[in-house]
Amino acid sequence: MKSLGVIEMRGFAAAIQAVDAACKSASVDFIGYRKVGAGLVSVCFEGEISAIHTAIERGLSVAAAIDKQVRSLVIARPEKSVVASLSNLKGHPVCTKASAGADVTVEAEALSDKSSENSVVTSGDAQPIVQAESSPAQAEDKSAAIRRGKKA
Repeated sequence: MKSLGVIEMRGFAAAIQAVDAACKSASVDFIGYRKVGAGLVSVCFEGEISAIHTAIERGLSVAAAIDKQVRSLVIARPEKSVVASLSNLKGHPVCTKASAGADVTVEAEALSDKSSENSVVTSGDAQPIVQAESSPAQAEDKSAAIRRGKKA
């Protein structure tokens, strides 16, 4: 069963250092962060209860070295609605379910079209340089910008 850990501290830089130390000290997942206000930042972790305790202790020690206003919270088995309410945190990865084999052929065709538009130029002993051919619409936009005296 997953547990939830929260560290609240003053300053975003302190939060980044606390998250780094916590994730390195134990096998926990960083859920995200929330800027509370007045410089306070809350960071949330998810994992096994023992790992959460270890990570929170390490994160607290790092954050307390920067600022003394540090608080923490550990919830052993949070209610599903609590975890669901934290899904809108900043830094939280968005999970989307893709249908099996839906757009695989479209992506492959798009990649083959892009590779045919590029030309390879080599200069001496250097590695090949891939240059994309500009479309006529881009050339027209550039010349119009040049006439107006602006960079393209």
